[in-house]
Amino acid sequence: MKKVIFGFVFLISNACFSQSIKLSDLLLKASNYNSQASVLTFVKQATQQQLKQLNSGYLPQAGLNAQGTWQSEVTSIAIKLPNVEILPPPKDQYKITLDVNQNIWDGGLISKQKNVAIASQKVEEKRIETDLQQINEQVSSLFFGVLLASKQKENAKLVLKEILSKIEKTKGAIANGVAIKSNLLGLLAKKLEIDQQIVEIASRKKSGIEALGLLTGETIPLDASFETPVFSTINFEENNRLELDLIEAQNVNLLASEQVVKAKYSPKLSLFASSGYGRPALNFLARDFNTFFIGGISFKMPLSQFYSGSLSAEIQQLKINQLKLGKQKDNFLLVSKLKTNALINDISRLEDLIKSDSELIAIREQIRLVAEAQLENGIITTSDYLTELNNEDFARQTFTIHQIQLLQIKQNLKLALGQ
Repeated sequence: MKKVIFGFVFLISNACFSQSIKLSDLLLKASNYNSQASVLTFVKQATQQQLKQLNSGYLPQAGLNAQGTWQSEVTSIAIKLPNVEILPPPKDQYKITLDVNQNIWDGGLISKQKNVAIASQKVEEKRIETDLQQINEQVSSLFFGVLLASKQKENAKLVLKEILSKIEKTKGAIANGVAIKSNLLGLLAKKLEIDQQIVEIASRKKSGIEALGLLTGETIPLDASFETPVFSTINFEENNRLELDLIEAQNVNLLASEQVVKAKYSPKLSLFASSGYGRPALNFLARDFNTFFIGGISFKMPLSQFYSGSLSAEIQQLKINQLKLGKQKDNFLLVSKLKTNALINDISRLEDLIKSDSELIAIREQIRLVAEAQLENGIITTSDYLTELNNEDFARQTFTIHQIQLLQIKQNLKLALGQ
């Protein structure tokens, strides 16, 4: 039974490892795995708590107050009446009250404060999402580095296969006395060079895969296949960068804050009631402890705004911040436009280079085939043949680099446009 389970797990593991790695999957996993993504949950929770606290402002606000005082003088009546003695209240006085205040109209202050809380949450969310873009750029860079290493390793193995074939033929020719040992030594030296290249390429690929594993939280096999991404048409005029969303969220937050300022200076209307026990109660001449109650309606309207200019000053400060955001947006769009134009030009340049690379590879291949025939017929030396082989290999390596660069620049363009 254990063998069956182990075999089943082994098959599943091999099936998972054989799957090709997609750039889109890595980007998604990196975004979900990054600690910044978990902060979004805390931001939402904090906002919910803030909204809950603000909603409590619509409920009656109650408070229990108590005080004990001693005063040097109390109210007294200096009138003497026949058979009547009016004693002054004691100088030590005590009072405990339950005070209740019910908001009727607060000028929309609580409602506007809730809008600010929600707007602030959007700002924090957009700021975190903007920070996560850097993770996408790192993952993309590492992905194309690994992809390039994989392609280079494939090219190196093709050359190695060709060299191994020539080594075997040369050994046979030497045994038959139609070739000299120096030809074999040149081929063996070339084989060692390719072996070194493969080791170096494998090391770079290993480093890239390990870095991707750290960013995504996934264990990626070293022999995993990395799928070459296919890019659909990119809309060069559509800029969906999250920085623009962040600026817009900040602007909405400023507008909501402006409404809070206005509500703060608006008239307020509320009901109040106070019930208590003390000495004296409402009759300030009483000398005994007693209960009391008082209630009514309260109207408040700040007047300092009319002579201090505090309202207009606060709003003007918010207006200045809005203008600053506008300038930041214009500057970001300009920098983004310059960057995208440069990337578009790079795409055009690489597409032209790739066309000429293909033509050059075809020519180099023909030259190498001629050199190969000449080597077998003893017309040229191994050194001459290896020169042409190296030229063809260099053309193929350049072609591969240009292909990966083109893909990476297209990905960078998508990231630059927020697509």
